[in-house]
Amino acid sequence: MAFLLLAGCARAPDSYPPPIQRKPLPDLAESASGMLVEMSDASAGAHFVRDVSPGLEGGRWRWTNQRPELKFFLESTKGLKLVWDFSVAEVTFKETGPVTVSFYVNGRPVGRLPCPKPGDYKFEQPVRQELLRANEYNTIAAQADKLWVSQTDGAKLGFTMTRAGFLR
Repeated sequence: MAFLLLAGCARAPDSYPPPIQRKPLPDLAESASGMLVEMSDASAGAHFVRDVSPGLEGGRWRWTNQRPELKFFLESTKGLKLVWDFSVAEVTFKETGPVTVSFYVNGRPVGRLPCPKPGDYKFEQPVRQELLRANEYNTIAAQADKLWVSQTDGAKLGFTMTRAGFLR
């Protein structure tokens, strides 16, 4: 019995070795769906950084605000192109007229697309590898030079988007 009492009085070690270091698992692993997101995807919201409506409209598109921004985890940066499918709505075009949408990767400009009339547009541009970061999140953004502003509540709308991201 005394032996059991002495066993409970053992000293704890003065130090512990650090835990094994592991690379964190990205919440969106690189894959065809991880690099390109359809607005109707259940996981689309995980890509949103700012200025994208959380509500899905018409089962496939979302409104954007001032400067929609999304994030994508890229394991490799070689041979990628930025793809952004969007529409200029007729209702906003009536007030804004023609718009030009500028596109950015990690805050750096990669191109512009004039939109002279309402309708569907597709921006597709190869991205210089030095603008991208491997094994990290990379951001893409788009910004229309003119926004529709609500007369009642001041809400600002840019365009609608159906998909965005990177393709090889």
